[in-house]
Amino acid sequence: MNISKIIDPKISRRAFLALTGIVSALMQSILNLPWLAFFIFAPMVHCLSVCHEKRAFRLDFLCFFVPYYLFQLTFMLTIWKICPLPSFASIPLATLAWLGLTLWECILMYLPLSLFLPLRPHLKHRLSEIVLLCLLLTAGEWLQEKVPILAFPWSAAWLAVTSSPLLLQSATLISCRLTSFIIFLLNGLHGEIYTSKKRFACTAFALLLQGANLSYGLYSINLDKKLDNIYPQIDVICAQDSLEGREKSHRKALDSARSYLSIMESCWRWGTDLVLLPETAVPKDYDEQLKEFSLISDFAATHGCTLVTGSFYLENGKDYNALFAYDKNGIASSPYLKQVLVPFGEKTPFAGIFHLDTMSECADERHTKPLASDGMTIGSVICIESIFPSLVSRQKEQGAQIICVSTNDSWFGKSSAREQHYRHCIMRAVENRRYVLRAGNCGISAIISPTGEQLSVKSDKSKGAVCGKVTLIGR
Repeated sequence: MNISKIIDPKISRRAFLALTGIVSALMQSILNLPWLAFFIFAPMVHCLSVCHEKRAFRLDFLCFFVPYYLFQLTFMLTIWKICPLPSFASIPLATLAWLGLTLWECILMYLPLSLFLPLRPHLKHRLSEIVLLCLLLTAGEWLQEKVPILAFPWSAAWLAVTSSPLLLQSATLISCRLTSFIIFLLNGLHGEIYTSKKRFACTAFALLLQGANLSYGLYSINLDKKLDNIYPQIDVICAQDSLEGREKSHRKALDSARSYLSIMESCWRWGTDLVLLPETAVPKDYDEQLKEFSLISDFAATHGCTLVTGSFYLENGKDYNALFAYDKNGIASSPYLKQVLVPFGEKTPFAGIFHLDTMSECADERHTKPLASDGMTIGSVICIESIFPSLVSRQKEQGAQIICVSTNDSWFGKSSAREQHYRHCIMRAVENRRYVLRAGNCGISAIISPTGEQLSVKSDKSKGAVCGKVTLIGR
């Protein structure tokens, strides 16, 4: 295999694959180099596409994807801080979760790729081999969401380009998977251009594909601007506190409610229509008679706004993570209950053996629909649910005019996961052509347009809010 045109011949091909795997992982969280995304996967796509033996194919796969997932999933090491076990048990559990989830993601990515070598003899052209491999890579990302056991679509090629709205618009045609496929395919074409003597066809195809991608991006962004003139606009506030990790869980619910009231008062603008608070902003089972909830209700009534807040909700002996919408009269809606829990955090494996009380996942359609309040249909997403494209898309299909993401990222600590989690919200806005409001317990809070433009962002961990004007798109 002629790899000498890409790297120094003295450097091992597989060491270079591992290095590009690490850089690819960093580009999905802390690095803002969107155009590099069309080149960084090229060595991996090229090496896999020219392999003819199973053993070499598997080794090349592992050399890229093991570092790729290990670096992206390092935040799993922080879950020991929130795991309901003593540290001598939770730290080993967190380490096993990190390694186990890395292995699981590798397996799910490899399952579609295992079809490449058997299908390859049926293809007549080198270009068709590259296209097939890129389709299988995209299928691997898709499978990580759809598998019924431990679905966790945390990593995706498109995460590397979220800082450039122009490069995201292809997601409106199908989903974020199309954006990933385009990234993989352009990488494959670039790798072929550098290593093949027959470069003209690949160069022409790459230019045509990227030209079409950029042209559609410009068209889509310009088309979206017209929506603001068609649908009603509202003023919004997304508030955040500054508590990290266990500091949040140790604070009393009444103190938390009063803290958010203080934050909302400090940034209040008369005429505000909608206020979003973070996940479990009032960390107590909902009861309208309690002082904590009456304070929130009174604020919505006296300020004449819709207020969406997170809390817990007890039903039939099961405890749920919930969102409520208080209308302008201070009356709470029926709750939205969280459908997907954080693995090893909210949902501990073998919890029954340890006699642990864990949160419940909701499958009741009554409580998984968008919230309705003051004539608005509010798409509701809690924390980790924002990484599941189909879950958020169902909110849109059920009539959501805007998407509210209420989250608590404090348990991520100082890891890059806080930024990566936020990037998923940018894609959810583009995919669904809806404004996304995001309120984080200690960041990142933001207002994101349907084109992926970050209209207002608060990325630090201090108390405060982001304010702006958004459009209610749809009915």
